[in-house]
Amino acid sequence: MKENSNISTVMPNRIGYIDALRGFTMFLVVLEHVASMCWGVVGKGISVHDYLFQVRMPLFFFISGFVLFKDGVVWNTRHIIRFFKKKIPVQLISPFLFFAAFLFVSNIPLYDGLMDKHKAGYWFTLVLLEFFVIYAAIKWCVRDRKWASVILVATGLTLYYFCWPQLSSGNQTVDNAFSLLSVQQWRFFIFLVLGTLTREHFDTVQRWLDNKWLLPVCIVFYLMVNAFGDVLPVKAVPVRLMLSITGLVVVFSFFRIHQSTFSRETRLGRTMQYVGRRTLDIYLIHYFLIPKGLSYFTLFTDHPMPIIEAFTSSVIAIIIIAISLLISNVIRLSPWLAHWLFGAKIGRQGLN
Repeated sequence: MKENSNISTVMPNRIGYIDALRGFTMFLVVLEHVASMCWGVVGKGISVHDYLFQVRMPLFFFISGFVLFKDGVVWNTRHIIRFFKKKIPVQLISPFLFFAAFLFVSNIPLYDGLMDKHKAGYWFTLVLLEFFVIYAAIKWCVRDRKWASVILVATGLTLYYFCWPQLSSGNQTVDNAFSLLSVQQWRFFIFLVLGTLTREHFDTVQRWLDNKWLLPVCIVFYLMVNAFGDVLPVKAVPVRLMLSITGLVVVFSFFRIHQSTFSRETRLGRTMQYVGRRTLDIYLIHYFLIPKGLSYFTLFTDHPMPIIEAFTSSVIAIIIIAISLLISNVIRLSPWLAHWLFGAKIGRQGLN
């Protein structure tokens, strides 16, 4: 893997293939939403999407953790205030505006939308903000870096074990609070932690990834467990976690090994990096563009055709992403709108 040798310990602010990887992850998210909302094939064991969910959202949170970590940053009170002053508009205010608009056009009452643990799809930014709160609180309380890492991992594993969609306390008030805060999604916190640790110890992680046995073992494990999911305990929590981690290793390694393909020197690389830098815009806009009322189209459910369905969904997803970017660029013509809808700094329209 000679092409990786030019990455030094001091990394640039943006790593090209990480932006491309984020763009790819955004494509997976839109792809799954198309397959789910248009054809209803997700979760029925008749599509490729049932093998992607184990890595799709873990990968998104992993990348969020990767870009969150900044070497030399001390999570003291001053930094935390400055950090959340920047993040709250992006993670909470902007998404809420789109969330409220989507509820309005979908004729969904605001209360029902707020009490939906998925927030009509707009749960990600809220949960990510909550993860920032948990991360900042631990880093503020535990100043020793090693002990902070241990506590973060322990917290992530605990949340992964307990926080699943079926989480219930048996008390209606508590369960309503769980749904309001989307606590059921906190199981993804471990992947944000893994992303921060990967960035913090990037040289070490790269040496692990260069081991000739690691990637083959991860590929075999991921494929074999999925292939024999009917006889293996795929739903067991440790197996689910290992599936997500091995999937992360495979996808991350693919982009790292082929980073020259995803660099700004190639058309594919420039396109995917651009999508990666506009993930928030796409995420907020794309729900409005997914075709509705296609429940009558039952071809893919009555006669499963995974490859054809995946290709059809991919084409629609790419079109939706392209239109989302077009709408985003029109909105960003106004610095004021770019600031309040996408969190861009006023006067610097290109920033997220």
